[in-house]
Amino acid sequence: MTSTLTRDGVHRPGGWRSRLALSPDLVDFANRGFRTDRPETRYVLERAATAFLDGYNRGLDTPYGQPTTLDGIPADLRGFAAEGSAMSAVLLDRLSPRRHGRFAAQLRGHPRHDYLLHVGAGWALAKLDAVSVGALGRLGRLGSENGLLRWLAYDGYGFFKVFFVKDPTLAGWRRHRKPCDPTCAIRYQGLGRCLWFRDCGDPAALAERISGLPASHRGDVWSGVGLAATYANGVSPDDHVLLLRLAGNHRPALAQGAAFAAEARRADGTAGPAVDAAARTLTGVSADTAAEWTWQARHGLDRAGATPADYGEWRARVQRLAARHVAG
Repeated sequence: MTSTLTRDGVHRPGGWRSRLALSPDLVDFANRGFRTDRPETRYVLERAATAFLDGYNRGLDTPYGQPTTLDGIPADLRGFAAEGSAMSAVLLDRLSPRRHGRFAAQLRGHPRHDYLLHVGAGWALAKLDAVSVGALGRLGRLGSENGLLRWLAYDGYGFFKVFFVKDPTLAGWRRHRKPCDPTCAIRYQGLGRCLWFRDCGDPAALAERISGLPASHRGDVWSGVGLAATYANGVSPDDHVLLLRLAGNHRPALAQGAAFAAEARRADGTAGPAVDAAARTLTGVSADTAAEWTWQARHGLDRAGATPADYGEWRARVQRLAARHVAG
């Protein structure tokens, strides 16, 4: 008899596929209580979330040791699908510890989506409430060449916890119940990415919500917003201009997130005109130049033993580069 994980996190007997499969209803903005009054943006973001579920469910059917096929998924959505496939791979790895090579197979099979794969791993760890330095260290050994990127799993962890939170006020994120560790900032970056979905890309609503979060983490949240505003996008150029203005002193953080997104899009071959336009507004330079910042800033940090502090330094270096172009 097998043991599986249900949506409420409880292990119960039964087949993995039927128990773990996710319904498209889970990403319907109305069902989630997200903003629905910006229909064009909602369409783009729900389409991205649906691609995530497609990749996740495909991952459940992927033979052991093989990467999940992304055939038939539009190129601009494959990153989201890869993110979903990583979530199901890590879940299955954790539920069958004697055969835990599924996430490694995703890394080997989809190297162009390494950013999104590590974020997707964090979704799984959040669902299992298993996120820890030890857990991420094991993920890092599976992809030792991506030692710095593995900390993006905490971004995925934060996104998951906000996407499925029942309290729309996000009260748990508005105060700290215990001291922050070096991964806390990364989780707030994930919160920022998720707010882009919850508030349907509305700059004014995002700025108001961020103003109520802990001052020490507002830059982290703006970083996540910049990442989502560039990678998922779905808004008009005017919205990007307003977003930059409302970020105020956090413009370098917003730009850093946009630079991360520019590199992720360049790596997977989908850095088209919309990505470049968003990057030019949010970073003050082309998407290609912003993507190069991320590599310039990684020098000396990207190694198998990279720590959360190294990840934080990576972000800080990109923000210092960005400040020359967007500070004001």
